[in-house]
Amino acid sequence: MREKIKNYVRETMKNYGVNDGKLAKELVSACCDEYEMQLSNGVGEEGAFNASVANIEEIVKAKVSPRNKFTFALGMGVLALFLSAMEMIASLLVRNIEFYSVEIPVVWLGLGVILILYLIFKRRSYRWFDFIVLGVLLLSWFATLYQLLGVFLFNYTPGSYNDLNFIFPCIFDYRVHREWMGEGNYSTTYFFYSNFLVSFAIFITALVLFMRQKFRIKTNLFNK
Repeated sequence: MREKIKNYVRETMKNYGVNDGKLAKELVSACCDEYEMQLSNGVGEEGAFNASVANIEEIVKAKVSPRNKFTFALGMGVLALFLSAMEMIASLLVRNIEFYSVEIPVVWLGLGVILILYLIFKRRSYRWFDFIVLGVLLLSWFATLYQLLGVFLFNYTPGSYNDLNFIFPCIFDYRVHREWMGEGNYSTTYFFYSNFLVSFAIFITALVLFMRQKFRIKTNLFNK
């Protein structure tokens, strides 16, 4: 039961953004003492547990205003949506192959760095949905990089050239002309571009969760 009490205290403190190891130990100790006292008074295990943690949320709320636990997920959704939108816009402004051969690997590596920094600096307040968001984004950009790797490493021969065009919202049209082909003839390959759709889905989902949590926080503070 001590482990259950400890998990409850830690989760409550995490939800309100309170990172105080000393306070956590004190609360767990006080809750365990209260639990044992309730048991000695003939209260059942479930009732004793509820009584022991009854005031935890109030104590934690008194320490600091709660934070929205979906802030990071929403921030990543906004960042990913911005990057994918820029990728689409850039297709109208620059030489596509040269741009994407640099930009896509850089974004993928950047997401990897964000994951590493998250693991380092948020180690006491990990949230499973943050890992899902980062994992899905990494997978999406890796899938795009993997598909276009052959395009970036184009096997050039004299008289040959290639062209990469973006078709909104999720298709790359890759055309290759070889010297032995007739004028205006190309071999065409299509690649699925998932970054924009994935980013948009993450952004909308995170936004809904963020707004719902924000409403709950306001309600709790109003009833405080």
